[in-house]
Amino acid sequence: MTKDEKKRLTAVIRATEYLFLENVALKLVLEHRAVSNWQKLLERLLTDKEMLAGVRLQFRDLYDALEHAGDPSSALEAVLAGLPAPKKPH
Repeated sequence: MTKDEKKRLTAVIRATEYLFLENVALKLVLEHRAVSNWQKLLERLLTDKEMLAGVRLQFRDLYDALEHAGDPSSALEAVLAGLPAPKKPH
C-alpha cells in the first residue's frame, strides 16, 4: 500500500468514525431528552420506501463513480468527497 493509499484509507476510517460518534451522540440526546418513541420513529423511517429512495439517490452518483472508474484512486476520491469532514475541536 502506497503512502497516498494509506492517507486515503485513513480519511475513510476517520469519516466513518466521525459518523459513528455522531450517531451515538444523537442516540444519547434522544434518550436524555426522554424521546421514548425515537426507536419506533427510526424503524418507520427505515421502512419508508420514499425516504430510502431519496437517500439512495444521494449515493447513486458515488456508486456510479466506483463502478465506472478506471482508476480506483479517483473512485476513492469521489467517495471521500461525498463524506462529511470531521469537525476539528476548537
